[in-house]
Amino acid sequence: MTGAVALLEGGGVVAESRVSVPVTHGGRLVSAIDGALRAARRELADIDAFAVAAGPGSFTGLRIGLSTVKGLAFAMDKPAVGVPTLDALAWRLPFCAYPICPILDARKNEVYTGLYRTVTGRLELLE
Repeated sequence: MTGAVALLEGGGVVAESRVSVPVTHGGRLVSAIDGALRAARRELADIDAFAVAAGPGSFTGLRIGLSTVKGLAFAMDKPAVGVPTLDALAWRLPFCAYPICPILDARKNEVYTGLYRTVTGRLELLE
């Protein structure tokens, strides 16, 4: 499984940490968050809001990410928002003139996918 943690500021990435483990990333997520904070020379108290992938994706991976972010947001009294995984992938190409089609392996010979386009700086789901 692969996951990532990133700190954003002013629309740009300040620090990023990727997690890639054979089973689940539950044991590595908190250390990845800590590593990203240290790399950016920030503390948890400096975070204004939390965002987390809301699916589709691995049930266990989503559950770990959602519960971790919910716990951090609650403990820090900060807002949290779920971001659809396919939307997040499509936003990696914000100025693409062509349709964007992120695809995730859903296993069992199936995929999660969507068809997007960008229209005047916003993402539009076509299918």
